[in-house]
Amino acid sequence: MSWKDYLYIHKGDRIAIILLLILIVISGGIYILVSIQKENDKTICPESEREFEAFIEKLKDRDSTNSYPQENHIQKDSTHYTEYAHQEKLKTGETIEINSSDTTDLKKIPGIGSAFSNRIVKYRNLLGGYNNLNQLKEVWGMDDDLFNKIIPYLKITPNTKKIKVNTASFEELNKHPYIKYKRAKIIIDIRERKGKIESLDRLSLLEEFTEADIKRLTPYLSFY
Repeated sequence: MSWKDYLYIHKGDRIAIILLLILIVISGGIYILVSIQKENDKTICPESEREFEAFIEKLKDRDSTNSYPQENHIQKDSTHYTEYAHQEKLKTGETIEINSSDTTDLKKIPGIGSAFSNRIVKYRNLLGGYNNLNQLKEVWGMDDDLFNKIIPYLKITPNTKKIKVNTASFEELNKHPYIKYKRAKIIIDIRERKGKIESLDRLSLLEEFTEADIKRLTPYLSFY
């Protein structure tokens, strides 16, 4: 038997040896990577810790800063509520003039808040001023109970803005609560076909203008 026979390795053994070598290389590589990772962890962890602590401190500072505006906001709301709750109201026997008062004045009347004070002023502007206190019943949402409650606190000096019937535009006529679209069209039509309208008597001949309409329109129309 020659020395070559001692060195001869079967094919199956060669494969096993190759696989073993591969496993050794892989194991060595894994060991090296794990060692490197451990070193990195030792280096990174303290820094990450410091960053985390700094982040927590920032959050604490932010919470501390934000707490004050919230407190102030609550205080302001509380003050506003207190002022509203103690809003000055008229006493029995005190009155305000309906045509010259603003929403702030109207809110002094017991039973009147922001909504109704705005509606009263808005309707007054549409009319061109109140001619009598009963017109308040025409304000949207005004019922008899509220009307009777507020009337003792009101007085009126009639001072209505008059519409010039013979020169007013359709838009101006149309927006008045007592005229509106249909009657505005009729007035314009009469002006165009017949010329100048001399008085309410001319309008009273039309079925679109009832006796009640003529009565309530009188303070608001001018025929000059």
